[in-house]
Amino acid sequence: MTMTSYRLGRRGFLTGILGVSSLPLLGSLPARAQDQTLRFFGYGAGTGYKRLFDAFEKVSGKKVSFEGVPFSDLQNTTVQRFRTGNSGIDVFLVDPTYIPTFDKLGFLKDLTSAFAEKSKGVLFPSDLQGATFDGKMLSMPIGESTQLLFFNKGLLAKVGVEAPGVSPEARMTWEDLVELAKKVQKAGAEIGFGFEQVDRYYQLQVLPESLGGGPGVKGGDLLTADVANDAWLQAGKWYGSIFADGVASRGPTGDEMRGLFMAGRLAFLVGGPWLAAAFNKADGLDYGVAPHPYFTGGKAVTPSESWHFGVAAGATNADLAIQFLNYAGLDKDGSLFASDEDGLSANIKANAEVLSRIPQQNPNLKDVDILIRYELANTAIRRPRTLGYLQLEELVTRAWSDIRNGSDAAETFPQLQRELERSFKRIER
Repeated sequence: MTMTSYRLGRRGFLTGILGVSSLPLLGSLPARAQDQTLRFFGYGAGTGYKRLFDAFEKVSGKKVSFEGVPFSDLQNTTVQRFRTGNSGIDVFLVDPTYIPTFDKLGFLKDLTSAFAEKSKGVLFPSDLQGATFDGKMLSMPIGESTQLLFFNKGLLAKVGVEAPGVSPEARMTWEDLVELAKKVQKAGAEIGFGFEQVDRYYQLQVLPESLGGGPGVKGGDLLTADVANDAWLQAGKWYGSIFADGVASRGPTGDEMRGLFMAGRLAFLVGGPWLAAAFNKADGLDYGVAPHPYFTGGKAVTPSESWHFGVAAGATNADLAIQFLNYAGLDKDGSLFASDEDGLSANIKANAEVLSRIPQQNPNLKDVDILIRYELANTAIRRPRTLGYLQLEELVTRAWSDIRNGSDAAETFPQLQRELERSFKRIER
């Protein structure tokens, strides 16, 4: 249940909250008898959390009922449920980038007194920071993430190229990676390189950030657009060039990129550690892992963070919800149940156990646990916490897509700058 599988139904959600003042703040819910069944709202069928729900019932004696909607409907449905004034939700799945907006709309219970102090030393500091907005802890970090460079050993061997190392010191530049991908293509590889999450902000924020260009917003409230600086233009030019030169393919979707790599048709793929489970089952695939690349003259940065749990403001079973978050986020065993089999945990001790299992899956994953630990501690960056994130993600993703399909970054990003400026003006501070 990684962030990679998540697709926001952006247009419907944007239509609902662009003018955030139009949504009523959530008041107290009507009184109702506490049935002591925790009501959890998320996406899908909830199968990824079944072990967590069962374990919590065993330790608490309380049941958890799950209600889910399709991925694309999650945020829009969440907003609509809370707008009614009686959401019927105790705990819900939160993409942490929406915390400022959900806080402004009054959807989230303030968890500061319950967890802010006791989370220190238990959760990664960066995750705790990511759950905090305007001085308040508003969600419980559950998962974590990073990105790796997967490569096909067999395709590299055809051109006599030594496989990249897994140590952070062996980190390649984007420029060197592209040249290597071109060599492998000349030896018969169909596609040289690709990103798992095509055009997505989570995946591509690192490109301008590596060059010092920032996340696309600046200012005290992060509502000043900043996507037309030199670093963004340079990153955009590079992104467009890998498709124009044929090193990367314009056609495949994110899901298809995974299949191309498993079929031996793609030489290099930047993606999350969750991909390893599928790669280990692919017949005849001999793959390796290397650190996420960076730009020459820039710094190494990697994507991070994942899902949080939030308690609904005015939740009927608020005390039980707090107990559930304590188990899922701060208890090591509960945190292991809460994170996917393939996912990382925001809980330090739980994550250490998750990482220790990775090399056992495949000899090709030797020392990948050390690499991931390094990335989380040294290169991880977060998406900005701004009331304008929804617009930022929507419009930046569209701009990357335009560049991938041939638009000039020198024209696309200045246009994006103007669009964001207009959009941010509609947000009530």
